[in-house]
Amino acid sequence: LVDVTAPSLGKGFQGVMKRWGFAGGPASHGNSLAHRVPGSTGNINPARVYPGKKMPGRMGGKNVTVMRLPVMKVDTALNCIWVKGSVPGHDNQFIKVRDSIKIVKHRLFPEGATVPFPTYIPGESAEQPRETVARIGGQDPLIPASD
Repeated sequence: LVDVTAPSLGKGFQGVMKRWGFAGGPASHGNSLAHRVPGSTGNINPARVYPGKKMPGRMGGKNVTVMRLPVMKVDTALNCIWVKGSVPGHDNQFIKVRDSIKIVKHRLFPEGATVPFPTYIPGESAEQPRETVARIGGQDPLIPASD
């Protein structure tokens, strides 16, 4: 299992309904020009807006980490890793892949079992196989099943 970190897709300047999920105002019953506005921004007494108030602004483009994605295949000749799941960011973007740091309260593998994708330890073994495939039902998970 690995954690993948990359900047999320940038969505530009967005209002409070898209950025924060505000409900917005009613569509009728005397409402005019206030359908997608944020509403009240605070009390009258402090005469200011508190820091951290959810307002319109730039959305996306921040670093996002998707945790505990399974590694399906490792190709040492092409220097590629196949990961199952949602990877943040756009195509042709650099991402950071590291071992999963989330702690689980139960064992993932029984006593004495070999982990399918160990962390690379320099000097441990110089010869690596060209492809290492996850063992899921005895077949390559990336080749479509013939119907």
